[in-house]
Amino acid sequence: MDDIDHLAGIISTKLKTIIDKINPDFFLIHNIFSHGRHIASALAFFNVLKETSIPSLATHHDFYWERDDFKEPSCEAVKQFLQKYVPPTLPRLGHAVISTRAAASLHKRSSINAAVIPDTLDFTMPLWEKDDFNKDFLKTFDLSENDILILQATRIVKRKGIELILPIIEKLNDKQFLGQLVGKQLYNGKTVTGSSKFIYIIAGYAEQEAEEYLQTIILYLKERNIPYRNIQYKISAEREVGKLEKKFSIFDTYAYADIVSYPSLFEGWGNQFIEAVFAKKPIMVYEYPVFKTDIKPQGYEVIDLGSKTLKNTETGFLKLPDKTIEAVCTRVIQTLLSPETTKKLENNFKTAKGNNSKDTLKVLMRKSMEPV
Repeated sequence: MDDIDHLAGIISTKLKTIIDKINPDFFLIHNIFSHGRHIASALAFFNVLKETSIPSLATHHDFYWERDDFKEPSCEAVKQFLQKYVPPTLPRLGHAVISTRAAASLHKRSSINAAVIPDTLDFTMPLWEKDDFNKDFLKTFDLSENDILILQATRIVKRKGIELILPIIEKLNDKQFLGQLVGKQLYNGKTVTGSSKFIYIIAGYAEQEAEEYLQTIILYLKERNIPYRNIQYKISAEREVGKLEKKFSIFDTYAYADIVSYPSLFEGWGNQFIEAVFAKKPIMVYEYPVFKTDIKPQGYEVIDLGSKTLKNTETGFLKLPDKTIEAVCTRVIQTLLSPETTKKLENNFKTAKGNNSKDTLKVLMRKSMEPV
């Protein structure tokens, strides 16, 4: 605890130097008072806010008590520290969370009333489409124009539930399902041929602690001969053109996807869900808790993966019940072929624009930044 106090003092001194230099009107503080990863910073910000009385809003994407790494402190002193400072209460400090579940959880533990500000996206920006920059996307990754691409755009971490999708892709490539598409045109104009395959596109990067998880995913795909491309090494947050190679942005991947895979077991809200809606793609969604409480009631049309998992004793992976896998595959085929799909995707877009646009964010931020 002495080390934590000492480090907090160093951070506080640097913070006050910045405050003296720019004289801020307001502090927006993201996740400093939420996680257990760096608690000295929480103490530093607390002390500075208490001393300066600068009006502030602390945004919490998720909390330490929701994370396996942090929810069971190893000593009583740290436990008491977290209860006091993560998050704290101060006269001019407001709080915001990204879901109604988080708001209820925070209030139950700390009696703090938090504003709910969900994930948002700029719905006025140009749509992510095929263009001169990404026209070589398929060739770069040895993909055919007739292949059916299932995109995994999230980061690769265990809580993203990626293993839930693998048996679905395997089954979709069976003649029972893929055969229904041959010679037909999909909702987006793509024609399926006898050589077409459902291909899993792994575009999100693997965090360091998830490298082993990624390798088990790749091994599963290889052993069962499930078509896939691990393209993360050529994907960046923004487009890049270097002397040796270029990198596509993560948004280029949406332009070529036919379906987006979103099997997350837990999310604070769901950035990639909104991205898929903006891209006007069908989405396979596992009903994680916040999806159930905050997203599903808004009326989105999705391919539902349900909310029940089983343990695969052979692989150690989680899996969906066999009946669910069968039903999902049937729904995928129906969605790809239905003349109503485009209309439903447009309705999804309108729903998200009304609930999760930058305009919504501005309104909620203004309200949350009113004098506290």
